Amino acid sequence: MAEPRPTLPQRPTMADFQRYVHGLEAFHGWLDVDLVHNCFLMGEEVGELFKAIRKVQRLFDEPDKGPPGQAADRVAHVGEEIVDVLNYLLAIANRLDIDLEAAFRAKNQRNLERTWD
Repeated sequence: MAEPRPTLPQRPTMADFQRYVHGLEAFHGWLDVDLVHNCFLMGEEVGELFKAIRKVQRLFDEPDKGPPGQAADRVAHVGEEIVDVLNYLLAIANRLDIDLEAAFRAKNQRNLERTWD
């Protein structure tokens, strides 16, 4: 039996996002992708994000790679790449049973108390 298509509620919490990504992975049959491979795949997506940002900034344009596109299209592409990275990040947290909201709050509370030189 196929897994149901996941849905994300309006105004989702971080836990909702984590559940959604778990459902997305179940729907596509990706739950057997191990932690290390998820890290590698996220690393590839980070590279794609950086390349998309480079294109927004018009750094090192590649004229033989087709038209540069509209600025709004380039920014929208950055958004897509951020989502790809976020999906892998949530998948990694899920594989380690990390409550990402609790981890986020705890880490940023420590950051509020830190100083940097």
